Amino acid sequence: MKKRILILVIVLLTVFSNQKVSAQSYKSEHLSFYNFVFPDSYIPKGYRTYTVKMNLSNRPIAILIDGEKKGGRGPLSYNEFFKEEYLVRPLSGTETEINYKGEVIPSIADLGYRNPSSAKAEDHLVLDVLIDHIAYAAEIQETKSAEKPFGYEMYYQYNVFFKFKNSVTDAVVLEKSFFVKQRMSATSASQGTIFNFKTRPEAVNYLTENADKNLIYNELVTDIQRYMKSRVVSWVGVAYYQDTYLFSRISKEDKNPLFQKLNQDVDAMESWSKSKPEPTVDDALLASNTDFIEKNNLIIQDNSEAFHGDVNLRDYKNFINKKRIFTDFILKMDGYSKQLDASDKGQKAAIWACYINIASSFAVLNNYKSSLEFLEKARSLDYQERKVQEVEKEIKDKQAKLNIFYAADGAVKNDVNNSYIKYLNL
Repeated sequence: MKKRILILVIVLLTVFSNQKVSAQSYKSEHLSFYNFVFPDSYIPKGYRTYTVKMNLSNRPIAILIDGEKKGGRGPLSYNEFFKEEYLVRPLSGTETEINYKGEVIPSIADLGYRNPSSAKAEDHLVLDVLIDHIAYAAEIQETKSAEKPFGYEMYYQYNVFFKFKNSVTDAVVLEKSFFVKQRMSATSASQGTIFNFKTRPEAVNYLTENADKNLIYNELVTDIQRYMKSRVVSWVGVAYYQDTYLFSRISKEDKNPLFQKLNQDVDAMESWSKSKPEPTVDDALLASNTDFIEKNNLIIQDNSEAFHGDVNLRDYKNFINKKRIFTDFILKMDGYSKQLDASDKGQKAAIWACYINIASSFAVLNNYKSSLEFLEKARSLDYQERKVQEVEKEIKDKQAKLNIFYAADGAVKNDVNNSYIKYLNL
């Protein structure tokens, strides 16, 4: 009996060992690259310039305790540290400021900016901004085991309303609102602040009197200033910022020379994403794949004259450089995938990694059609479907924003402002 058990154990260990040696898997991680990111909407055709009108509500700042209003403070107003120009400048840009010496700030959607005193015109918009419904909000929490069981979290909250209006008719062309609620940082608490109470009424009374203490005002106005531009850009602008994309390597690269090449190419891309030397581009490879390049919109055409201002031109040139590097990377991944055998489990994982890398590369270049095509190739391998779904959701979320510019027939919508066209032709 003992002999049979020993034989069984040896067999099981041998099977497990063989599975472990022959198993192949991928190693995925998100790499970050700067990219043009499209907005939720767009400014209609025919408008060329705009101005900014900033409004602070006269409504008192509310004190809210668990959602119930318990008092108020004076309305938000400008002072030495919170000035109207700090809110307007991020929206207007700095190109019209002759004596400005700081970092260049582009205008919204590359439209021209005019000073508020400029004459009215049919092609001129007014960006009307209102900051309203400001509150200092406390949420009481109870920890029953504590000697003083009632504590709280402090928040500031407000609404910001944006309206683009025709400067002649005052008609609203576009509008968007944001509700902002942010928890106050613990580091802002001043000396003498009380955090815990024996009874709930004690907590309510204290917060009603002291909710505006602890530098919460400073955090409120800092948030308003810091995110004024990004909210408008996410709505109607084209941003250039860092986003993350999934890339895959293959384990046990010594099992196949192509595994090592695949990993080395991904390593080079990761190094480049961290501002290290650019990967080597194979010019012969690019020249021998003109059909693939043309089919997948990888042709590079210099359109730098359409990008005005140092910042916009710099971002455009960075994108074009990135397009060339990713074209080389895509072609290499596609080549590896065609040399591997999907009937072999280890090579199948490598083919899958190639397709995922190609799909993510096209996503970096805003070519979501080609991206989804290669993602379907990854899905057809019947391997790591959950990861495929994760990448698919990320791509389709990005694609949805790009699609707002296009009609059902695939053509750019007739009412899209000309300032967006150069981004659609990248």
